[in-house]
Amino acid sequence: MNGAIFRQLNIPVELATEFLAVFSRMEYALKSTEFADGGPARVDPAWDRFANHIHERFTQLEDEHLAEAAKFLLEQRPRKQVLRDGRLQFVEQELEQGQRSTQQLLKMVRTVRNNLFHGGKYSPDGEVELGRNEHLIAASLEILKQCRRLHEGVLNSYER
Repeated sequence: MNGAIFRQLNIPVELATEFLAVFSRMEYALKSTEFADGGPARVDPAWDRFANHIHERFTQLEDEHLAEAAKFLLEQRPRKQVLRDGRLQFVEQELEQGQRSTQQLLKMVRTVRNNLFHGGKYSPDGEVELGRNEHLIAASLEILKQCRRLHEGVLNSYER
């Protein structure tokens, strides 16, 4: 794999590759278990339903790395790219009222994935926040790794 793109984002190739692989596998695990939405034409992972299902167990986990990752993602949320006045800009990702913290975290993880996969971490004005992208990806990876083990069916499907 050519790591030039990840180097432009100041992200270690190994970290970005691991994150994309874990995210992809997690989506498969959700869709192949009870956490799938859709029908004959399309299937999507039911992230919110999964988050609500594991919420109690997730919030009871006592892990320093997980706590740091969760705090970072909720306080230094990934930004979304929008088009304003014909220019690409970043806007703060809003927390949705009424959602549990686990739902919020998995929403942030999905935004990180979307930004990385769809190119939303390229700043239109060339601005680079050194370390931020790497920290967002590392925190998201930690959240995914912890979440996958909280549901036996998801974990089994993930590891198949």
